[in-house]
Amino acid sequence: MPALLSPRELRERFVAAATAKFARHVPDFVRLQRLVAAQGGRFLNDHGAIRTADPAAAALFVRAARVLGLHRERDYLFPAKKLRSFDLQVIGDDAQQFKIFVSEVDLAAFPAAVADPIRADCAAQAAAADHAPFVALIEQAEAAGGLNEADSARFITHFTEVLMARPGPPIARATLEAVAAISGEAASALALGPDFNHVTIDVPSAGFAGIEAMAAAMQSAGFTLLPAIQGARGSRLRQTATMAATMATPVLEADGQLGSASSERQFVEIIERGQAIDADGAPLWADDGHPLIFRNFLAANAEKIFDAASTRARPGATAC
Repeated sequence: MPALLSPRELRERFVAAATAKFARHVPDFVRLQRLVAAQGGRFLNDHGAIRTADPAAAALFVRAARVLGLHRERDYLFPAKKLRSFDLQVIGDDAQQFKIFVSEVDLAAFPAAVADPIRADCAAQAAAADHAPFVALIEQAEAAGGLNEADSARFITHFTEVLMARPGPPIARATLEAVAAISGEAASALALGPDFNHVTIDVPSAGFAGIEAMAAAMQSAGFTLLPAIQGARGSRLRQTATMAATMATPVLEADGQLGSASSERQFVEIIERGQAIDADGAPLWADDGHPLIFRNFLAANAEKIFDAASTRARPGATAC
């Protein structure tokens, strides 16, 4: 019987494939890789993040992530953004394990006149993708604890290129603009689909003395960052991000023609994790006496990071 790849090995292959895909579309990510290399640092992916409006796609994503050894842990609410989120983690003490932050568009927070077209768009995307072979691979991994080399390749390809995509028709311009008028973050989710809207680089691994130093180096290199670093000095979590570039997004015009709209979809984040604390605020220590590093997320920080990719309403049509 062929050897099975473990969840850790599958996770490593998924991260490599999804990161390579991200790099093809986000020039800032490639530039940041070069900056880290010039610093003599190591490029450690802390986490990637997706947004989706389709509950079925989110559920399939969670199930597929379990094959990678990632499990749903904490929930986060963002009523102002019309998003609900959760993290997928390697449960344990190692904060350097890759994580995924999943945000779902809160359809109940939209008026029916807007929520119904969102659901219709989700249905069109779902109808365009055949996930049955992917589900069969997930079931196989669930039963055996891993996948062989050939099945692993099929699993990773479907995960990154089909599930993490918009396989169906472009979104209707009217839907995109109606959503953007209420939540720019939800509009960006619809424009991109459930692909990584950002990948996050660990600051200490990158070779910088701290997040201020790395942010300053990025600004000197021409990156445009959010106005402020989220999280106070010495806190559990500190983050900042580049502003997502404005990109052309295919849309369907009212007359059925293909058009183009502007949207902000993908960016790069940097992160500095500090010592975890218990419910009383006392610092937590690992069994070996080293500080236990915080490996989850903070809603107050994420609320501001969301601003890096927010598509606001821009009336007007550009037909192709």
